[in-house]
Amino acid sequence: MRAPQPGATNFVLAPLLVVIYPCTMSGEALKDRLNEQPFRGFGLRMPDGRILPVPHPEFISIEPDEERTVIVWKGNGGYWTVDLELVSDLEPLGEKRGKRRR
Repeated sequence: MRAPQPGATNFVLAPLLVVIYPCTMSGEALKDRLNEQPFRGFGLRMPDGRILPVPHPEFISIEPDEERTVIVWKGNGGYWTVDLELVSDLEPLGEKRGKRRR
């Protein structure tokens, strides 16, 4: 091992951690969920823990050719572009509880 040079910066290389997320979501599974009757809102679980809500079938667009990419529309006019290989699960949306105010 060489002695450090004056003014040189020493780097320590850490082992590389590779995280592989299992691909459990397919375009076909998503279509099956969208076509359930009656429709029940769900969310796409992302690797960082976020859930992208799909409260109605019109809030999601599926790429017609490969069915790998979807667009999830936000209620405020924005959208998320999602690669289905990153979606780990479809989760039911929490039901709103409590009494309605009049």
